[in-house]
Amino acid sequence: MNDSDKEFEQRAKTALDSGVTNLDAATRSRLAAMRAQAFEHQPFWSRWLTFDHWMPAAAFATVAVLTATLLLLPSAPDATAQLALQESDMMLEVLFSENELEDVGDPDFYVWLDFALLEEEEPDHAG
Repeated sequence: MNDSDKEFEQRAKTALDSGVTNLDAATRSRLAAMRAQAFEHQPFWSRWLTFDHWMPAAAFATVAVLTATLLLLPSAPDATAQLALQESDMMLEVLFSENELEDVGDPDFYVWLDFALLEEEEPDHAG
């Protein structure tokens, strides 16, 4: 800042300070009340971006999403139960087959068993 700016600043400060000291009590009181009101006033978004307003809305949205997910998604069958059923069906087929039990000791039997299991799991990719 140069000297002329400092001089102008000093004159403006003196004029404003003298204007404040020369105000009557009623005007000072009104100005003080308006100043306090201006400090208390909050913009619209700052009033709505508080934790008090968003916490219930977030909790409700979470519950709604969870409820919709549980009600609308089809329940997937239990993979473990399906695997157990497949294995039991395969074992029953082996036990009640007309082939002799000697086939169980045959290595080709295990190749056939793997192929049959693969065919049941992925019918599109099997031989």
